[in-house]
Amino acid sequence: MRAHCYLAVLLTAAFACRPANTSAADTSADAKQAIDAANAQWPRFTSTGHADSIAEFFAADAVIMPPNMATMKGKDAVRAFFAEINGISPRPTLTLRSDKVVATGTLAVEVGRWHWAYPAGAKLPPGTPAVDSGKYVARWEQQNGTWLMVDDIWNSDMPLPTAPPPPPAQRR
Repeated sequence: MRAHCYLAVLLTAAFACRPANTSAADTSADAKQAIDAANAQWPRFTSTGHADSIAEFFAADAVIMPPNMATMKGKDAVRAFFAEINGISPRPTLTLRSDKVVATGTLAVEVGRWHWAYPAGAKLPPGTPAVDSGKYVARWEQQNGTWLMVDDIWNSDMPLPTAPPPPPAQRR
């Protein structure tokens, strides 16, 4: 009798803990198509300095996490970040490649690669490489029928610069 009670409790707990909606629609193909379309425009917006147009890819409460920088929140912060990056003249050539998009319902995750190169003679901020590439992960959400980036994090494949050696010890 006791074994039957334990079995009944175990089965009840197992079914009660089951996810409520295990049949959400796979929307990966639709999300990938929309994300690829956005990624096809992004390099042109970068090369022409259109930070406002880039910001339109992001949700109002978006979060970006650039390498070696603080997290930035909100579309205005996204716009300001890309205005500063695109303010360097001449502007870089950017390529984006989405390797994978997985979506269920109105949420999607994209994993991809990026590469940019500034032309020779560009006046770059100290420590900014003229050529860089790396990987990214972006979380997208479909809002009012449009796929928008909610979270975007990327990083470089380049190693961090090494610290200069300490100065030689002074003799007294």
